[in-house]
Amino acid sequence: MMKKRFAAAVTIVLAAASIFGCSNSASQSAQNTQAASAAEEGSTTEAVASEKASSGADASADKGGKTFGVTYWIESDFFKTVADSITSAAEADGNKTVVVDAQQDSTKQIQIIEDFIAQDVDAVFLNPVDRDAVAPALRKLKEAGIPVINFDSSVANLDLVDAYVATDNLQAGKLCAEAMIKDFPEGGPIAVLNYPANSACLDREKGFLETIEGKGFEVVATFDAEGTVEKGQNITSDILQAHPDIVAIFSINDQAGMGAYAACTTSGANVSIYGVDGAPEAKQVIAKEGSIYRMTAAQSPIKIGTNCYDVAMTILSGEKPAEFQIDVPAFTIDSTNIQDYLGAGWQ
Repeated sequence: MMKKRFAAAVTIVLAAASIFGCSNSASQSAQNTQAASAAEEGSTTEAVASEKASSGADASADKGGKTFGVTYWIESDFFKTVADSITSAAEADGNKTVVVDAQQDSTKQIQIIEDFIAQDVDAVFLNPVDRDAVAPALRKLKEAGIPVINFDSSVANLDLVDAYVATDNLQAGKLCAEAMIKDFPEGGPIAVLNYPANSACLDREKGFLETIEGKGFEVVATFDAEGTVEKGQNITSDILQAHPDIVAIFSINDQAGMGAYAACTTSGANVSIYGVDGAPEAKQVIAKEGSIYRMTAAQSPIKIGTNCYDVAMTILSGEKPAEFQIDVPAFTIDSTNIQDYLGAGWQ
Protein backbone atom coordinates (compact mmCIF):
# COMPACT_ATOMS: atom_id res chain seq x y z
CA MET A 1 0.00 0.00 0.00
CA MET A 2 2.86 2.39 0.83
CA LYS A 3 4.36 1.77 -2.62
CA LYS A 4 1.03 2.58 -4.23
CA ARG A 5 0.74 5.82 -2.22
CA PHE A 6 4.27 6.85 -3.14
CA ALA A 7 3.63 6.12 -6.85
CA ALA A 8 0.45 8.17 -6.74
CA ALA A 9 2.24 11.07 -5.05
CA VAL A 10 4.95 11.07 -7.72
CA THR A 11 2.27 11.04 -10.41
CA ILE A 12 0.61 14.10 -8.83
CA VAL A 13 3.86 16.06 -8.73
CA LEU A 14 4.61 15.28 -12.37
CA ALA A 15 1.10 16.13 -13.50
CA ALA A 16 1.05 19.40 -11.56
CA ALA A 17 4.11 20.58 -13.48
CA SER A 18 2.04 21.16 -16.60
CA ILE A 19 -1.17 23.11 -17.21
CA PHE A 20 -3.02 21.96 -20.27
CA GLY A 21 -4.94 23.63 -23.04
CA CYS A 22 -8.22 24.00 -21.18
CA SER A 23 -7.91 27.58 -19.96
CA ASN A 24 -9.35 28.94 -16.71
CA SER A 25 -10.94 32.22 -17.80
CA ALA A 26 -12.43 34.14 -14.88
CA SER A 27 -15.90 34.59 -16.36
CA GLN A 28 -16.32 31.97 -19.04
CA SER A 29 -20.11 31.80 -18.86
CA ALA A 30 -20.96 35.51 -19.26
CA GLN A 31 -23.29 36.51 -22.10
CA ASN A 32 -22.17 38.29 -25.25
CA THR A 33 -23.25 41.84 -24.40
CA GLN A 34 -20.93 43.79 -26.67
CA ALA A 35 -22.21 42.64 -30.08
CA ALA A 36 -24.14 45.83 -30.86
CA SER A 37 -21.29 48.19 -30.03
CA ALA A 38 -18.86 45.98 -31.98
CA ALA A 39 -21.11 46.26 -35.03
CA GLU A 40 -21.10 50.06 -34.75
CA GLU A 41 -17.33 50.06 -34.71
CA GLY A 42 -17.06 47.70 -37.69
CA SER A 43 -17.10 50.33 -40.42
CA THR A 44 -14.44 52.41 -38.67
CA THR A 45 -12.24 49.37 -38.20
CA GLU A 46 -12.58 48.30 -41.81
CA ALA A 47 -11.61 51.81 -42.96
CA VAL A 48 -8.47 51.80 -40.81
CA ALA A 49 -7.51 48.29 -41.94
CA SER A 50 -8.14 49.20 -45.57
CA GLU A 51 -5.96 52.27 -45.27
CA LYS A 52 -3.12 50.22 -43.78
CA ALA A 53 -3.45 47.60 -46.52
CA SER A 54 -3.54 50.10 -49.38
CA SER A 55 -0.63 52.14 -48.08
CA GLY A 56 1.52 49.01 -47.86
CA ALA A 57 0.17 46.93 -50.70
CA ASP A 58 3.60 46.20 -52.10
CA ALA A 59 4.96 45.34 -48.68
CA SER A 60 2.09 42.91 -48.00
CA ALA A 61 3.21 40.82 -50.94
CA ASP A 62 6.54 40.34 -49.16
CA LYS A 63 6.05 37.98 -46.21
CA GLY A 64 9.11 39.18 -44.30
CA GLY A 65 9.65 42.05 -41.88
CA LYS A 66 6.48 41.65 -39.83
CA THR A 67 6.11 41.53 -36.06
CA PHE A 68 3.41 39.54 -34.27
CA GLY A 69 2.27 39.78 -30.67
CA VAL A 70 1.39 36.57 -28.83
CA THR A 71 -0.22 36.47 -25.38
CA TYR A 72 -1.81 33.60 -23.45
CA TRP A 73 -3.50 33.37 -20.06
CA ILE A 74 -0.72 31.40 -18.34
CA GLU A 75 2.62 29.93 -19.28
CA SER A 76 2.49 26.16 -19.69
CA ASP A 77 3.99 23.52 -21.94
CA PHE A 78 0.80 23.58 -24.03
CA PHE A 79 0.75 27.32 -24.65
CA LYS A 80 4.51 27.55 -25.06
CA THR A 81 4.21 24.90 -27.76
CA VAL A 82 1.49 26.93 -29.53
CA ALA A 83 3.67 30.05 -29.33
CA ASP A 84 6.78 28.19 -30.49
CA SER A 85 4.84 26.86 -33.47
CA ILE A 86 3.75 30.39 -34.42
CA THR A 87 7.29 31.67 -33.95
CA SER A 88 8.84 28.93 -36.09
CA ALA A 89 6.43 29.63 -38.94
CA ALA A 90 7.01 33.38 -38.63
CA GLU A 91 10.79 33.11 -38.60
CA ALA A 92 10.70 30.90 -41.67
CA ASP A 93 9.14 33.88 -43.50
CA GLY A 94 11.60 36.41 -42.06
CA ASN A 95 9.15 37.66 -39.43
CA LYS A 96 9.37 37.73 -35.65
CA THR A 97 7.14 37.33 -32.60
CA VAL A 98 6.88 39.01 -29.21
CA VAL A 99 5.51 36.43 -26.75
CA VAL A 100 4.22 37.60 -23.36
CA ASP A 101 2.63 35.48 -20.62
CA ALA A 102 -0.32 37.25 -18.94
CA GLN A 103 0.25 35.28 -15.72
CA GLN A 104 -3.48 34.71 -15.07
CA ASP A 105 -3.92 38.49 -14.72
CA SER A 106 -6.57 40.09 -16.95
CA THR A 107 -5.37 43.62 -16.22
CA LYS A 108 -1.83 42.61 -17.15
CA GLN A 109 -3.05 41.09 -20.41
CA ILE A 110 -4.88 44.28 -21.36
CA GLN A 111 -1.64 46.21 -20.76
CA ILE A 112 0.23 43.68 -22.90
CA ILE A 113 -2.22 44.28 -25.74
CA GLU A 114 -1.87 48.06 -25.37
CA ASP A 115 1.91 47.60 -25.58
CA PHE A 116 1.43 45.58 -28.78
CA ILE A 117 -0.59 48.46 -30.22
CA ALA A 118 2.14 50.94 -29.24
CA GLN A 119 4.67 48.70 -31.00
CA ASP A 120 2.42 48.69 -34.10
CA VAL A 121 2.51 44.91 -34.43
CA ASP A 122 1.04 43.48 -37.61
CA ALA A 123 -1.30 41.02 -35.85
CA VAL A 124 -2.05 39.67 -32.37
CA PHE A 125 -2.54 36.03 -31.37
CA LEU A 126 -4.67 35.93 -28.22
CA ASN A 127 -5.66 33.33 -25.64
CA PRO A 128 -7.70 35.35 -23.10
CA VAL A 129 -7.36 35.39 -19.34
CA ASP A 130 -10.91 36.72 -19.04
CA ARG A 131 -13.11 36.26 -22.09
CA ASP A 132 -15.29 39.28 -21.17
CA ALA A 133 -12.83 41.74 -19.63
CA VAL A 134 -10.58 41.69 -22.71
CA ALA A 135 -13.29 43.35 -24.87
CA PRO A 136 -12.08 46.98 -24.47
CA ALA A 137 -8.57 45.99 -25.55
CA LEU A 138 -10.01 44.18 -28.56
CA ARG A 139 -11.84 47.36 -29.57
CA LYS A 140 -8.58 49.28 -29.39
CA LEU A 141 -6.98 46.71 -31.67
CA LYS A 142 -9.82 47.15 -34.15
CA GLU A 143 -9.43 50.92 -34.04
CA ALA A 144 -5.73 50.45 -34.79
CA GLY A 145 -6.52 48.12 -37.69
CA ILE A 146 -4.59 45.24 -36.12
CA PRO A 147 -6.08 41.76 -36.82
CA VAL A 148 -6.67 39.43 -33.88
CA ILE A 149 -6.49 35.66 -34.08
CA ASN A 150 -8.14 34.17 -30.98
CA PHE A 151 -6.93 30.67 -30.10
CA ASP A 152 -7.82 27.72 -27.83
CA SER A 153 -10.48 29.42 -25.68
CA SER A 154 -12.85 31.95 -27.21
CA VAL A 155 -13.43 35.54 -26.19
CA ALA A 156 -17.05 36.32 -25.25
CA ASN A 157 -17.69 38.48 -28.30
CA LEU A 158 -16.24 36.80 -31.36
CA ASP A 159 -17.32 39.81 -33.46
CA LEU A 160 -14.25 41.54 -32.02
CA VAL A 161 -11.72 39.09 -33.47
CA ASP A 162 -10.81 38.15 -37.04
CA ALA A 163 -10.50 34.37 -36.65
CA TYR A 164 -10.82 31.68 -34.01
CA VAL A 165 -8.57 28.59 -33.97
CA ALA A 166 -9.15 25.74 -31.53
CA THR A 167 -9.36 21.99 -31.10
CA ASP A 168 -12.64 20.43 -32.20
CA ASN A 169 -13.75 19.91 -28.61
CA LEU A 170 -17.06 18.26 -29.41
CA GLN A 171 -15.10 15.67 -31.35
CA ALA A 172 -12.69 15.21 -28.43
CA GLY A 173 -15.57 14.32 -26.11
CA LYS A 174 -17.03 12.01 -28.72
CA LEU A 175 -13.72 10.13 -29.08
CA CYS A 176 -13.62 9.50 -25.32
CA ALA A 177 -17.21 8.23 -25.40
CA GLU A 178 -16.50 5.91 -28.32
CA ALA A 179 -13.52 4.41 -26.51
CA MET A 180 -15.58 3.90 -23.35
CA ILE A 181 -18.41 2.25 -25.31
CA LYS A 182 -15.89 -0.12 -26.90
CA ASP A 183 -14.44 -1.04 -23.49
CA PHE A 184 -17.86 -1.39 -21.82
CA PRO A 185 -20.34 -2.50 -24.49
CA GLU A 186 -22.99 -3.17 -21.83
CA GLY A 187 -22.52 0.23 -20.19
CA GLY A 188 -22.48 0.73 -16.42
CA PRO A 189 -22.31 3.44 -13.73
CA ILE A 190 -19.79 6.19 -14.51
CA ALA A 191 -18.63 9.58 -13.21
CA VAL A 192 -17.79 12.83 -14.99
CA LEU A 193 -15.19 15.40 -13.97
CA ASN A 194 -16.26 18.58 -15.75
CA TYR A 195 -15.34 22.29 -15.80
CA PRO A 196 -18.49 24.33 -16.56
CA ALA A 197 -16.70 27.70 -16.40
CA ASN A 198 -14.76 26.89 -19.56
CA SER A 199 -16.40 26.89 -23.00
CA ALA A 200 -13.99 24.35 -24.51
CA CYS A 201 -14.57 21.93 -21.64
CA LEU A 202 -18.34 22.36 -21.92
CA ASP A 203 -18.08 21.26 -25.55
CA ARG A 204 -16.04 18.22 -24.56
CA GLU A 205 -18.63 17.21 -21.96
CA LYS A 206 -21.45 17.77 -24.45
CA GLY A 207 -19.78 15.62 -27.12
CA PHE A 208 -19.21 12.87 -24.58
CA LEU A 209 -22.72 12.83 -23.12
CA GLU A 210 -24.43 12.95 -26.50
CA THR A 211 -22.41 9.96 -27.70
CA ILE A 212 -23.02 7.70 -24.68
CA GLU A 213 -26.75 8.40 -24.68
CA GLY A 214 -28.71 5.17 -25.04
CA LYS A 215 -25.61 3.00 -24.60
CA GLY A 216 -26.39 1.69 -21.13
CA PHE A 217 -24.32 4.16 -19.11
CA GLU A 218 -25.62 5.88 -15.99
CA VAL A 219 -23.83 9.06 -14.87
CA VAL A 220 -24.03 8.67 -11.09
CA ALA A 221 -21.77 11.62 -10.24
CA THR A 222 -20.75 14.83 -11.99
CA PHE A 223 -18.41 17.26 -10.25
CA ASP A 224 -16.45 20.36 -11.23
CA ALA A 225 -12.76 19.51 -10.87
CA GLU A 226 -11.75 22.87 -12.40
CA GLY A 227 -9.32 21.02 -14.62
CA THR A 228 -6.79 20.55 -11.81
CA VAL A 229 -4.87 17.57 -10.46
CA GLU A 230 -5.65 18.32 -6.81
CA LYS A 231 -9.40 18.64 -7.27
CA GLY A 232 -9.47 15.72 -9.66
CA GLN A 233 -7.87 13.54 -6.98
CA ASN A 234 -9.96 14.78 -4.04
CA ILE A 235 -13.26 14.60 -5.90
CA THR A 236 -12.50 11.14 -7.28
CA SER A 237 -11.67 9.88 -3.78
CA ASP A 238 -15.10 11.06 -2.62
CA ILE A 239 -16.81 9.53 -5.66
CA LEU A 240 -15.15 6.16 -5.06
CA GLN A 241 -16.44 6.11 -1.49
CA ALA A 242 -19.98 7.08 -2.49
CA HIS A 243 -20.09 4.93 -5.65
CA PRO A 244 -17.61 2.05 -5.33
CA ASP A 245 -19.27 0.28 -8.25
CA ILE A 246 -18.42 2.82 -10.97
CA VAL A 247 -16.64 1.34 -13.96
CA ALA A 248 -15.23 4.47 -15.61
CA ILE A 249 -14.52 8.20 -15.30
CA PHE A 250 -14.60 10.80 -18.07
CA SER A 251 -12.41 13.84 -17.39
CA ILE A 252 -12.58 16.99 -19.51
CA ASN A 253 -8.78 17.25 -19.42
CA ASP A 254 -5.78 15.10 -18.63
CA GLN A 255 -4.84 17.21 -15.63
CA ALA A 256 -8.00 16.35 -13.68
CA GLY A 257 -7.72 12.88 -15.20
CA MET A 258 -4.28 12.47 -13.65
CA GLY A 259 -5.80 13.39 -10.29
CA ALA A 260 -8.44 10.71 -10.82
CA TYR A 261 -5.69 8.27 -11.76
CA ALA A 262 -3.82 9.04 -8.51
CA ALA A 263 -6.98 8.52 -6.44
CA CYS A 264 -7.77 5.21 -8.12
CA THR A 265 -4.18 4.01 -7.85
CA THR A 266 -4.05 4.88 -4.15
CA SER A 267 -7.31 3.10 -3.36
CA GLY A 268 -6.69 0.18 -5.70
CA ALA A 269 -9.92 0.89 -7.58
CA ASN A 270 -10.14 -0.76 -11.01
CA VAL A 271 -11.81 2.21 -12.73
CA SER A 272 -11.00 3.11 -16.32
CA ILE A 273 -10.15 6.77 -17.04
CA TYR A 274 -10.69 8.69 -20.29
CA GLY A 275 -9.27 12.20 -20.68
CA VAL A 276 -8.64 14.98 -23.17
CA ASP A 277 -5.38 16.74 -24.16
CA GLY A 278 -2.70 14.23 -25.13
CA ALA A 279 -0.51 15.62 -22.36
CA PRO A 280 2.96 14.10 -21.92
CA GLU A 281 2.17 12.89 -18.37
CA ALA A 282 -1.01 11.14 -19.49
CA LYS A 283 0.83 9.45 -22.33
CA GLN A 284 3.36 8.07 -19.86
CA VAL A 285 0.69 6.34 -17.76
CA ILE A 286 -1.24 5.12 -20.81
CA ALA A 287 1.97 3.34 -21.86
CA LYS A 288 2.01 1.22 -18.69
CA GLU A 289 0.91 -2.37 -19.23
CA GLY A 290 -2.71 -2.83 -18.20
CA SER A 291 -3.07 0.85 -17.31
CA ILE A 292 -6.45 2.07 -16.06
CA TYR A 293 -5.80 5.33 -17.94
CA ARG A 294 -7.32 3.98 -21.11
CA MET A 295 -6.94 6.83 -23.59
CA THR A 296 -6.69 10.55 -24.22
CA ALA A 297 -8.34 12.54 -26.99
CA ALA A 298 -5.24 14.42 -28.06
CA GLN A 299 -4.95 18.05 -29.02
CA SER A 300 -2.17 19.34 -31.25
CA PRO A 301 -0.81 22.68 -30.06
CA ILE A 302 1.68 22.55 -32.93
CA LYS A 303 -1.13 22.47 -35.50
CA ILE A 304 -3.07 25.13 -33.61
CA GLY A 305 -0.01 27.39 -33.90
CA THR A 306 0.55 26.79 -37.62
CA ASN A 307 -3.15 27.33 -38.36
CA CYS A 308 -3.06 30.59 -36.41
CA TYR A 309 -0.10 31.84 -38.42
CA ASP A 310 -1.54 30.77 -41.77
CA VAL A 311 -4.85 32.56 -41.20
CA ALA A 312 -3.03 35.70 -40.02
CA MET A 313 -0.99 35.79 -43.21
CA THR A 314 -4.15 35.32 -45.27
CA ILE A 315 -5.75 38.31 -43.54
CA LEU A 316 -2.64 40.45 -43.91
CA SER A 317 -2.51 39.68 -47.63
CA GLY A 318 -5.90 41.36 -47.94
CA GLU A 319 -7.86 38.14 -48.42
CA LYS A 320 -10.76 36.88 -46.33
CA PRO A 321 -10.15 33.49 -44.67
CA ALA A 322 -12.22 30.64 -46.09
CA GLU A 323 -13.57 30.02 -42.58
CA PHE A 324 -13.78 32.26 -39.52
CA GLN A 325 -13.55 29.33 -37.10
CA ILE A 326 -10.86 26.74 -37.71
CA ASP A 327 -11.37 23.46 -35.83
CA VAL A 328 -8.19 21.43 -35.40
CA PRO A 329 -9.14 17.72 -35.23
CA ALA A 330 -8.56 15.76 -32.05
CA PHE A 331 -7.37 12.16 -32.28
CA THR A 332 -7.17 9.12 -30.04
CA ILE A 333 -3.99 8.06 -28.26
CA ASP A 334 -4.33 4.70 -26.52
CA SER A 335 -2.43 1.45 -26.00
CA THR A 336 -2.61 0.64 -29.73
CA ASN A 337 -0.57 3.67 -30.85
CA ILE A 338 1.03 5.06 -27.70
CA GLN A 339 4.56 4.14 -28.81
CA ASP A 340 4.22 6.58 -31.70
CA TYR A 341 3.77 9.50 -29.29
CA LEU A 342 6.03 8.78 -26.33
CA GLY A 343 9.10 10.92 -25.77
CA ALA A 344 7.98 13.67 -28.12
CA GLY A 345 6.33 16.06 -25.65
CA TRP A 346 3.27 17.65 -27.23
CA GLN A 347 2.19 16.61 -30.68
